Amino acid sequence: MLEFGFNNKYLIGVSGGPDSMFLLSELVKQKPKEIVVCHVNYNFRSDSINDQKIVEEFCNQHDLILEVKVIDPLIYQASNFNFEAWAREERYNFFCEMGEKYQINNLLIAHNQNDHIETYLMQLRRQNLNSYWGIQKVSTYKNMTVIRPMLDFKKSEILKKLEAEKIPYVIDVTNFDQRYERNKIRSSLKESDFDQYMDEILMKNKQLEVEIKQAKKYVEKNLIEDELRIDKNFSKLEDDLIQRIVYQYFEKLDKTYLLHNRKKQTIVEISKRLKTTTKPFWKIEIGDFFLIKDFAIIYLLYKDSIQIKSFIINNPDELYLVEEFINDRDLLHKIREDKENYPYIITNDFEHYKMVTNYKNKKMNRYLIDQKISYKNRIYKAVVYNIKNLKVLNSIN
Repeated sequence: MLEFGFNNKYLIGVSGGPDSMFLLSELVKQKPKEIVVCHVNYNFRSDSINDQKIVEEFCNQHDLILEVKVIDPLIYQASNFNFEAWAREERYNFFCEMGEKYQINNLLIAHNQNDHIETYLMQLRRQNLNSYWGIQKVSTYKNMTVIRPMLDFKKSEILKKLEAEKIPYVIDVTNFDQRYERNKIRSSLKESDFDQYMDEILMKNKQLEVEIKQAKKYVEKNLIEDELRIDKNFSKLEDDLIQRIVYQYFEKLDKTYLLHNRKKQTIVEISKRLKTTTKPFWKIEIGDFFLIKDFAIIYLLYKDSIQIKSFIINNPDELYLVEEFINDRDLLHKIREDKENYPYIITNDFEHYKMVTNYKNKKMNRYLIDQKISYKNRIYKAVVYNIKNLKVLNSIN
C-alpha cells in the first residue's frame, strides 16, 4: 500500500502507461490536498493520442487538474540528438513550469522495481561514474523534489492490481523495440532474480556512499577558492577514488554540466594524468574551459580568458599598451628604471619568450622552472624585455 501525506500537494507525471496510471489511481484513493496531473505527448507514435485520451478520461472522471504539453514531432525528427535524453529534459522542465504555476514542489514519478534493476544493469554495462546505483527514491531536479514511491513494486504486481481494479492503461510498443539497450535488458530479466539484484544494489550503494564521503572530505580539505590542491599522497589513491575526487571538484564549482553527455574517458584521462604524469603543467579542453594542472594544484580557466598578446614599445607614446596586462604598473616602472632604452617587447607569450630571453643571468626557461612560476602568472602577467639584449626586466612571481 502506497501512502501519501493527506495535507500535501502533488504534481504527478502520467504517461498513460500501466505504472503511472497505477500510481495516479493510488494517489486519488488517499485524497491529498491537491493533485496536478502532467502529461507530455511527444507524438512519437502514430497512436500517441490514445495515451493522452486515457489520461484525460481518468482526470475527467475524478475531477483532477490536468496539464498537457503537446510536442510537434518536426522538432526532433529532423535532428540527430539523443531523443531519450532530450525527451527527459523536455518532460522535467515542463514539470518544473507546472510546479511553479501551482506552487507545488513534490513531483511523483512512477518508476518501479523493474526500472530500478534495469537501470542498475545498464550502469554495470556502461561503467560510468555513478552517484547512485539504480534509481533513487528521492532526488531533486532544479527546485522540485522528485519522489519515486513504487521502487518496491514489481511490474507483474502492478499489472495484476490494474486488472483487478479495471483501471485502463496503454502499452507503449516502443518498449519492445530491441534496438534500444534498455529493452534488450528488460526482455532478458526474470523477476525471480530480483531479490539477488536488490541485495547487490544495496551493497554497492553502501560502498559508494563511503567512497563519495572520502572524495568530499578530500575536496573540502584541499579546496582553496576555486583551486584544488594535489597533495603528496594523491598518486597513491585508488583510481576510482581519484575519479570521484575529480567529479566532486567539478560539483563543488557547479560545473558538472561540463562532464554530462561526455564519455567516462574524460574523467579517466584526467585522473590518469593526475596520478602518473610528472609534468608541472598540462591542460585539457572541456567545453568552454581548460582544466589546468599547475604544479600541485588544478583549476578551471575560461578559454576566452587566455589571450596571448605581444606589443613592441618604440617610444613613450606607446607606453599605454602596458595597460593590457594586470601587472601594468610594474611593467611601466621597470621600463623607466631602465632609462627608457627603447625598443621593448611586452608579452605574455611565455612559450616563445622562455626560449629566447634571460633573466638575472639565467635562461628564462630555467628561471620559470626553478621559481615554479604558476601558469596563471605566466598567462595573466607580461614580461618586458629589451629587443637589443633580450634581458627580461621584471619578475612575474
